[in-house]
Amino acid sequence: MNEYTRKKVKIAVGLVALVLCLVLVVFGHNFGSSGTLSTGIAGLGIELVGLAGVLVLLGIYNKGYK
Repeated sequence: MNEYTRKKVKIAVGLVALVLCLVLVVFGHNFGSSGTLSTGIAGLGIELVGLAGVLVLLGIYNKGYK
């Protein structure tokens, strides 16, 4: 695979990962606000996993600009 193709694949994978993380945050928020305490804690956990994913992606992005 040449450098151009590698760069495009890397961008596409990053965008898919970002969308997945944002979906987790939104789903966790909606799931957590549905009722009981155990559901709320599970929703919070899903949101935190999504937030951690976004922060990892941001760290990977910023690593190139050190």
